[in-house]
Amino acid sequence: MVRVVATSILAFAALGAMPTTSAAQVIISGGIHIGVPVPAPPIVVYDYYYQPPPPPVLIYMQPPAPPPPVVLVRPAPLLQQPLPLLPEPEFESQIGIGLRLNGAFTGMNQSDERDPYRDDYDHGVAAMGGAGLFLRFHSFPNLAFELGLDGYGGQGYVAGSVRSEIPATLAALYFFGRHTQAFRLFLLTGIGVAWAKIGEDEPRVDEPVYVGGLAGIGVEWRLAPFLALEADLRGFIRQRVNERPTDPAYRTDSLWNDGSCNSAGECTDYEGGGTFHLGAILYF
Repeated sequence: MVRVVATSILAFAALGAMPTTSAAQVIISGGIHIGVPVPAPPIVVYDYYYQPPPPPVLIYMQPPAPPPPVVLVRPAPLLQQPLPLLPEPEFESQIGIGLRLNGAFTGMNQSDERDPYRDDYDHGVAAMGGAGLFLRFHSFPNLAFELGLDGYGGQGYVAGSVRSEIPATLAALYFFGRHTQAFRLFLLTGIGVAWAKIGEDEPRVDEPVYVGGLAGIGVEWRLAPFLALEADLRGFIRQRVNERPTDPAYRTDSLWNDGSCNSAGECTDYEGGGTFHLGAILYF
């Protein structure tokens, strides 16, 4: 009896230790049988038409392109120091041979036929044209010397009179600016001698000789180192230095005399005028 009770107690203790989810049976029939029912295996049903869902498709979104760079154009900074100047070429003296065309007008006191007793002189003008040759010596950067010989021909101070002249001049020219400039302005001053002839029929011909001074302004344009164009305007004042013809008719004949005598037979030895030159120079 004691054995049965002890066996029962052990059986209940074993059942208490088993999981609560398990079903236990205790069978006492002439002995003690303890049984633990085992659950049936799960039923697995295979579906041969089952298709797993497609794998997820990852869509890659490309980020937008960055905006194009903005280019800012800024002016170059000013140089703090000026660029060094190239050395100016050294001056070399030159000699130029020139050919020019000339125009001249000479103002002189002319006789007044309306009043033969007047002692003053009315002004007349002789217009002439011609050409000339000259030498120009560029001895210094801003200073040159010119020797010229020209020829003029045209009408004298009275309509119908014939006049011709050959002046020779020596002048100094002062140039402004640097000698490397192509276009330069110059001032000139000098002296001159002229031989003139008035009239055509011998012996009614006058051949005065004049000496005087001149001054003017001009320009020289270098087309190349060896070639230049020049133009100048000159004024002069001069005096007759030779004797006049002794024939009394000379002083009253305006086609014969140099135009410096009035109707009273009084003459003056001074006259003035101007010339214009346009020419080309070949330098060596």
